[in-house]
Amino acid sequence: MDARLAFEVASTLCLHVTVVIAVAFMLQHWINDARWGCRLWTTCFISVIGLVAGALLLPHRRLFHFPIDMSRESLLSVAVWQSRIIAALAIIWVTGVAVSILRRCSLCVHLLRFLKLECYPLETASLLSQVGISAADYPTLSILTSKRIQGPFCWQLHRPLIVLPEFLVEDRNNDNTMLQHVLLHELEHLRTQHPIQHFLQGICSTLLWFHPLVWSAARDAGLTREYLCDEVAAKTAGKFGAYLRTLADVAERCGTVSCTEVSKSTLAFGNQPSALIRRSNRLVQLAEGDPPASGLRSIVAVSVLVLCAIAIQQVWLPTNAMASQRSRWSPWPTWTANALHQFDVNVRDFESFEDRVQMHELLYQDD
Repeated sequence: MDARLAFEVASTLCLHVTVVIAVAFMLQHWINDARWGCRLWTTCFISVIGLVAGALLLPHRRLFHFPIDMSRESLLSVAVWQSRIIAALAIIWVTGVAVSILRRCSLCVHLLRFLKLECYPLETASLLSQVGISAADYPTLSILTSKRIQGPFCWQLHRPLIVLPEFLVEDRNNDNTMLQHVLLHELEHLRTQHPIQHFLQGICSTLLWFHPLVWSAARDAGLTREYLCDEVAAKTAGKFGAYLRTLADVAERCGTVSCTEVSKSTLAFGNQPSALIRRSNRLVQLAEGDPPASGLRSIVAVSVLVLCAIAIQQVWLPTNAMASQRSRWSPWPTWTANALHQFDVNVRDFESFEDRVQMHELLYQDD
């Protein structure tokens, strides 16, 4: 992939991601359903990863050619500046990705050390039975406790686990209400595979760390997950008022640094004051009356998002002034073309002869 093709891929990919996430935002407000909202965001993150993979591994169709009829000097200047810009952007992007990966690795190591050195296992079956939850439904679950945190969180690598603050287990005074609310909330995270969605979200945030809409999507997806778990926990427990008190108690304790320093890479019960306010407002709305079921509208929303991702993938910005006018397809990226060549599948992994002719004429026309 030469610099001009890389510029075309990078600029168009930003457009694709912007459109898909913007459509996901609109559809989420349209359906107003937490469960389907989570599914919508999962579809959105998978679509973004698919768009990135398709852009880097597959050729794309060029529906439009470079539209401006420019002088020789201007055309040559555009080609040169595209090469310089893409070289600078590549350095910045690689640096950002490396920093993001190192940060995530550091958080993961910190979390693993915390789980190993600062947490103590609890009798999972006994604890679940105390709050009326069947342990048979969660045979691989582990519940830990620690005095270093004030807010509970769940996490899953190969086995699901929930970490509870020590006060939640020891200071109950024969009242299991708060413990029940927290466990129902965290179990809903694990039951609906939110750790996988969190992982997909992390991939998008790492690859597209520079894109503000990706970070907005991550925040909105996280809030939607909390909406869903709050809704399920409050309805299962039966009293919205009691659940709101639990939320307020945990939020009050989470005002300390020790609540957030460990759980940054996990699904924490509550460590952002603004999110807790919005969650409380939604619970009040639910207590006043269930919103109408979205039904068919939710299925339509997910389908529209998928179709939008497929459709926008066909649109590519005609930024490559040297692109061949004879072909409607870009060349195959070298890495996938080489892989196909190993299986005797020959694909065009170079721009047509016209590109070199144009560049030669631009450079040596006066010679």
